[in-house]
Amino acid sequence: MPSKFWFIIISISLVLILSPKPVFSNNYLSCSVRSSCGNISDIGYPFWGLDRPESCGYPGFKLSCSESELEITISSATYRVLAINKESQTLHVSRTDYSENLCPTHLINSTFESETSPFRQNGDSQDIRLYYGCQPLTAPQNLTSILGISNQFDCTINNTKIVGYYVTREFAGTVTGNFLRSCSNSVIIPVPNSQVPSLEEGRDPDDLEEAAKIGFQLWWSADDTRCNNCVNKGGQCGRNLVSGGFECYCSDGDVCSPGTIFVVCCTCSNISCSGI
Repeated sequence: MPSKFWFIIISISLVLILSPKPVFSNNYLSCSVRSSCGNISDIGYPFWGLDRPESCGYPGFKLSCSESELEITISSATYRVLAINKESQTLHVSRTDYSENLCPTHLINSTFESETSPFRQNGDSQDIRLYYGCQPLTAPQNLTSILGISNQFDCTINNTKIVGYYVTREFAGTVTGNFLRSCSNSVIIPVPNSQVPSLEEGRDPDDLEEAAKIGFQLWWSADDTRCNNCVNKGGQCGRNLVSGGFECYCSDGDVCSPGTIFVVCCTCSNISCSGI
């Protein structure tokens, strides 16, 4: 009986040692998959979600597909992804909660200034601030233009009717600033620079809804140079979920990591790669 037991143990060990790596390592195959949603296709690194596991992407780049609309959540705010440009490393996005009206249930800022955030606004957009729960301007009728407030809008949030305003610039230390500080909440959202002049004229709150739907662009940074090197050497880009470091997955099951001498990355066995 003991000899039979050891025979089984040795046999299993030999199978594990001698079996081809791809049987046990499917990261290369998993990360070779390209996702799609609606009219956006060929979605790869640094994005994950949909058909791609987390080990194939970068933190903060998880995508979802809702009614054929591609979405990404950044700092608690959800955005509709209108386009992805891999060459320029830019996302064209718009706030999903402002796609229908100016009064979403939850008021969340669009923020991209954190040192740990992989996203940055480019120069084609400008932040505007929306104020909620404000006092209405009733008389005189030209008080809005005197204060410099772009426009007033009315809406209902959680069954409560409120008055709001939006401004395209800061009014700290002014009469306008003091008036707006009396509002109960405020939110920052970016809009395209091309839409700012019409918003400053304050002709119609629908102009702000339209500007929010047009959206804006974000740059991303996600080990892009390493990924390009990995792909050029025949690998697929991903991330070690334990260490958090970038990894380049090879077709033979090897993992090419930075820091060692490169020989023939992603076409050989038991060899890691520098320059990635």
